[in-house]
Amino acid sequence: MPEIKEEELVMDENEHAAKKLFQHTHFVWAIIAQFFYVAAQVGIAALFINYCTEKKVGIDNEYASYLLSASLVLFTVGRFAGTALMKIIAPNKLLALYALINILLCFIVVIIPGILSVYSLMAVFFFESIMFPTIFALGIKNIGRYTKAGASYIIMSIVGGALVPVLMGYLAQTYSTPFSYVVPLVCFVFVFLFGIYGYKIRAHV
Repeated sequence: MPEIKEEELVMDENEHAAKKLFQHTHFVWAIIAQFFYVAAQVGIAALFINYCTEKKVGIDNEYASYLLSASLVLFTVGRFAGTALMKIIAPNKLLALYALINILLCFIVVIIPGILSVYSLMAVFFFESIMFPTIFALGIKNIGRYTKAGASYIIMSIVGGALVPVLMGYLAQTYSTPFSYVVPLVCFVFVFLFGIYGYKIRAHV
């Protein structure tokens, strides 16, 4: 996070900071993408154990909890691996690629029976690992004196993790836990769109 000098934040008398900030389209896209990413992350983890036990592949709650721990290890490994890859691949391109992979993995999670779907769900953790910091960094890029305020808005967008998983729970109860994973599938579509289009800086100021 770059340090912004307070004197740079002095506004003209008739200037509205929020209005100026939201004229940065890549920043607005970042809020949307972060909202849906955190929604996906929370929902995926929250229903993980239920998903594993409902697949009828011999996984009980205890073993499912071990698989969840292994998935979180994959998340950690993915964060370091993604950071290394960003030295040779542009962050937005890697973000879009990982989002696309997770869309395909979530499709398997929803549709395919058997243990393959469980492994696919675990793999989602690896590929979602870079998303939060990458969306954040791309969202506050080149917004100058609005950086601190912009960062606050992006952080507040994590409310998606409190709202959207409620829909997953409803779908899980009404239909099935595997079907509920269509929600994170859709969420990753927004992350993908941000990575291929929304990240572009088009400030109309």
